[in-house]
Amino acid sequence: MLKKALAIALISAAATPAYSFDLNEEKRFSAGIASFATVVNYDTYYGSDDESFSGFALFGTAAVNNNVAFRLTWAKQSHEDYSAVDLTAIEGSLLAGTGLSTTGFKAYGSVGFFSETLKEDGYSEEFDFSGLMLGGGIGYNWNPVSLEFWINIRNTSDYEDYLPGDVVAVSGGLGLSARF
Repeated sequence: MLKKALAIALISAAATPAYSFDLNEEKRFSAGIASFATVVNYDTYYGSDDESFSGFALFGTAAVNNNVAFRLTWAKQSHEDYSAVDLTAIEGSLLAGTGLSTTGFKAYGSVGFFSETLKEDGYSEEFDFSGLMLGGGIGYNWNPVSLEFWINIRNTSDYEDYLPGDVVAVSGGLGLSARF
């Protein structure tokens, strides 16, 4: 009886279209969640200081082929030292590399844009920053999921209007996404 039930279950599982046994199947879309951070470092009279933000992000990727993809990321972050200060960011990127739609290792470079809004609770004034960014990432695609780490270096011209000296701005994420 047990053997017959196992045989029926195995045949049913193999016949179900939701299961894919083709490990090299190309999956062009993914959607996921990431741990996301932004750091803005600037010069002060006594050396340098930074403003650090961290939080979560939602991101989606659409691969044109195994070498080119587009990504859109929305992130909500809080200041590391002042929890009343929030940063909301949107990033759009063109990714170029290898392994973007098939299973296995992936690596890519990226060019894109960012737009973010800095707001403190209790105040109506907002500060907006935007510009171009260059970046890269590495990861691994399994058949149903993908894990990856990426980092972007941002254009700092908008930050320089508010912060003294030389400014360096970086954002990045560690994300897990479902592939379909």
